[in-house]
Amino acid sequence: MQRSWLAGIPVWVAAGLAWANETRTLDLGGGVSMEVVRVEAGTFRQGSPATEEGRGADEAQRQVVLTKPFWIGRTSVTVAQWKRFVAESNYRTEAETGTSGGQGWDGKALVQQKQYTWRNPGFGQSPDDPVCLVTFPDAEQFCQWLSRKTQLRVTLPTESQWEYACRAGSAAPWHDGTTTLAAAGVKTDLAWHKANANSSTHATASTASNLWGIRIGGNVSEWCLDWYAPYPDGPATDPLQTNSNLSDKPRRVLRGGSWARDLKNTRSAARFRSDPRSRIADVGFRIAAPYEVIAESTAPGPTPGKPGPTTPAADPLPATTSQSTHMVSIGGLACLLIPLGIIAAIVVAIVKAASRKSSPPPFPAPGNNDYLPRTPAPQHQVRMTEDGFWLQTDANAGTPLDVTYRLADGMEQRSRLTYQPGPEGHFVFTGRRPLSVSIVPVVAAAAASAMASRMFNQPPPMQRPEPVEQDNDTWTRPVPPPRNPAAY
Repeated sequence: MQRSWLAGIPVWVAAGLAWANETRTLDLGGGVSMEVVRVEAGTFRQGSPATEEGRGADEAQRQVVLTKPFWIGRTSVTVAQWKRFVAESNYRTEAETGTSGGQGWDGKALVQQKQYTWRNPGFGQSPDDPVCLVTFPDAEQFCQWLSRKTQLRVTLPTESQWEYACRAGSAAPWHDGTTTLAAAGVKTDLAWHKANANSSTHATASTASNLWGIRIGGNVSEWCLDWYAPYPDGPATDPLQTNSNLSDKPRRVLRGGSWARDLKNTRSAARFRSDPRSRIADVGFRIAAPYEVIAESTAPGPTPGKPGPTTPAADPLPATTSQSTHMVSIGGLACLLIPLGIIAAIVVAIVKAASRKSSPPPFPAPGNNDYLPRTPAPQHQVRMTEDGFWLQTDANAGTPLDVTYRLADGMEQRSRLTYQPGPEGHFVFTGRRPLSVSIVPVVAAAAASAMASRMFNQPPPMQRPEPVEQDNDTWTRPVPPPRNPAAY
């Protein structure tokens, strides 16, 4: 977005001003919404200089270019937004379906017990607090649900996107320009951390926004798309670490610090990592999406100052026309219609009788398939992308589909989705390029099963038992949860 009046203003200030108006509200339904802001493409120094106070050993600096603008959540996902997702999808988190619960606050420390889930992290939460005790796969399920609702390709942010959005053009340790721990420690609205949070989360709007209008850093650590690893040497363009084997064991990146960690961990460059299936009461997430125009919702209605559509008025009756003349005309028309109605009724009765005589029995004898439905199967077109696939089908919008896809690591996943096509079809986010995709309409499969059962006088086949990790939207082959989920 280029504006001539920005000439002469520093690049990072210009970027912030240029997209200040690019803010949109996503309707999640049920009176719940989510704000996203546009972040312009740009270049920044990721990591921290060797002289930065509180610096970690894994923060080596590098030049990063982000070539495309993107949307990012103004705040981390809140309890109210997560509740809306659960209400619509009946999703259950890994802490809820597992046998060991999550790591909640017992008043002294984070401990793992069955009772701790996002519904009960061990402390009270308001609807505007960030949701916590969600795993990386839990967060991915939310992103897939939101992708279907908004027709955006919603994901978690990459680590570089997160830091770029957090810095908002600042090269200082904190996004507001603060440079020392002492100066940051006396600020009450910079970030929630171990020294000031009183062992709990706080409303996402309770800290100040950065220059770009984003409330970020502190409160909860946030999942990123990347696997944790040292930064490769040299500059990078749109980096995303997809190799999971470059650290002591596969862990995902967390960013931002939290209410349970020290102030130094809320710096823009601070990095963390955790087992993707860890569920901890100081871990949450925010969403991101490639930039696409999001139309403002407008209700149809007349334009101010212009008349709305009207029905032309009937021509007035001639002054010489009398009411009795019209009554005679209507009566004459009725005389003509009555015989026509009688004839039509006779024809309908004859057709129905013939249909009953020629129609097949409702359930033919076993072995006779002549009367099975001949409805042609819906045709599907799939277009693969680097992080998912676009699906187009001639099935009606709202049709439930069972989608099975296989990834490069051999993992097969099955999702039940409601087909909601946009201009390019329905996007399904998989995180990686799928090797194969198959689609089966749920309604057609259920109808065929029921028809076969009635024809052969057999009860419907028993349903597959629900695996531990199954919910109404997505089924993944069960993987036993780790006995001791790794904390960062």
